[in-house]
Amino acid sequence: MYPRVRSVSMNNWMNCQDPWNNAAQYKILRRMSDFTAPGPAKTWLLIDERQESINDGFFVVTMNQRGTGCYIVDYPAGYHNGAAGLNFADGHSEIHKWRDGRTTPRTKQNANILLNVPSPNNQDVAWLQERTTGLK
Repeated sequence: MYPRVRSVSMNNWMNCQDPWNNAAQYKILRRMSDFTAPGPAKTWLLIDERQESINDGFFVVTMNQRGTGCYIVDYPAGYHNGAAGLNFADGHSEIHKWRDGRTTPRTKQNANILLNVPSPNNQDVAWLQERTTGLK
């Protein structure tokens, strides 16, 4: 294992090549004019990612798996008393407290956490989905 050299990741819908999980009905955000519904103040760009979850530069929020079919792909950090920092497209930042225990499982030292797991009705994933991208 190598030590992690960063703790933030970018929204996977920012200028990606293809929609995640074939969710072609959602916008890939490439320019500021794409930031509508949600607007820049409600679209996050960067997030504190949990160290055992870091596997690439993107933080994946799947948009077409919701409610009982919800998945948590990457895990946000909980370094701020169970909360993580997010930066938004309008330039502001927020600390968001996670509410579902599945979003912040116990830390694993020197091991990666299993990614892309079912997390039915996870209100934290729903919160991220509302602030990740919108329909075309």
